[in-house]
Amino acid sequence: MDQQTKLEELEIKTESHIVQCEERWKTNFNRLDDIDFSLRRIEARTMAVGGGLIVFLAGLIVTLMVE
Repeated sequence: MDQQTKLEELEIKTESHIVQCEERWKTNFNRLDDIDFSLRRIEARTMAVGGGLIVFLAGLIVTLMVE
């Protein structure tokens, strides 16, 4: 096997590797976007529950103070 053949083989392997890595990165970014969306939903729900709890407890305190 001469040097030119080895070089061509390495170039083919490198191009194949680059294509595979690009596809993996696309998959990773899509998964990260999904995780980000899920975390935003969890945060919104947590804030809603926290706000509801604060309003409930404030109403309870006012009710106890009036009696």
